Amino acid sequence: MVYFEKITGSAVTPLLETLIQYKIPLKLILLDTDYESQTQLIALSEDKKNPHLVMAIPKDLGKAAEKADIRQIHFEFTGLDQIKYAFTAPGGEMTDQRLYVKLPQKLERKQRRELFRLDAPSDTRLYFLKDAKRLELQVMNISIGGSLAALVQTKADMSAHSPFAVAQVLEDVVLEFPVEIMPRPIQIETVEIRRINHNSETNQYEMGLEFRKISNSEQKRLTDLIYKLQRQYLRHRLPLEL
Repeated sequence: MVYFEKITGSAVTPLLETLIQYKIPLKLILLDTDYESQTQLIALSEDKKNPHLVMAIPKDLGKAAEKADIRQIHFEFTGLDQIKYAFTAPGGEMTDQRLYVKLPQKLERKQRRELFRLDAPSDTRLYFLKDAKRLELQVMNISIGGSLAALVQTKADMSAHSPFAVAQVLEDVVLEFPVEIMPRPIQIETVEIRRINHNSETNQYEMGLEFRKISNSEQKRLTDLIYKLQRQYLRHRLPLEL
């Protein structure tokens, strides 16, 4: 099952900025035509009167646009989290080998059901050993395939740099939910760090994690719990009835 999540407001710009920073290509589709090509986001202008994106003009876009009655451009790209995103923009102005497109107000994130992310129940934690020290991550959201979690640190432990790196693999990780939801923690053999962001408001390092290796029995326990949480979320019923 595919789930479409809308991304709006202040979350749009940082996501688009990653396209520039990591030179992530976008698929450009001119709607109501057969035209499809690839482009690159070059700059992002947040001018209050006219916020827009600046892109490279793909070959023959001008010719195809002349034949379109109503020019709507659809863009698709795969983010750093390996999830597909899309947005549609009206019109677009082509000048000096650059395509200027209105800054979208929303993006769509396309996820398979197993990647459906939910806010984690309060006090959900991940634990593992690093250099013989037990570290704790606060789980912010959770899916069958991974989670977003923040490193729990004391002020004395806080550093200007993350003690972790993208693509680093953590071993023997314990996923612990509140006991009233799941009395026995879930054991995950390996977890890979897919991305790291520093939250300036909380001064915490937030990490996108992928559960790489987990036994069939533990995977089933996690899957059953996530599906129950999903149904509860979709029905907007509280408290959780697990």
